[in-house]
Amino acid sequence: MEEINKKALFNTKIVADMKYNGEIVTIIDFTKGKDIYCDRYSVKFSDGTIKDNIMSCELDFNFKQKNKERSR
Repeated sequence: MEEINKKALFNTKIVADMKYNGEIVTIIDFTKGKDIYCDRYSVKFSDGTIKDNIMSCELDFNFKQKNKERSR
């Protein structure tokens, strides 16, 4: 699958997962549904937590990463 090991911005309205909102996640698995709304992803958060059954509407693959600038 071409989705594996891609990065995405996570944003959800599910209360149990809101602590991860705004985090860049790694896609570790992808299950194709009957249409884009039924596609499901497994993601890995920066703390090592893995969540399954993440809907495509919770992920933004076209996010812009902030430039890491050195503070002086």
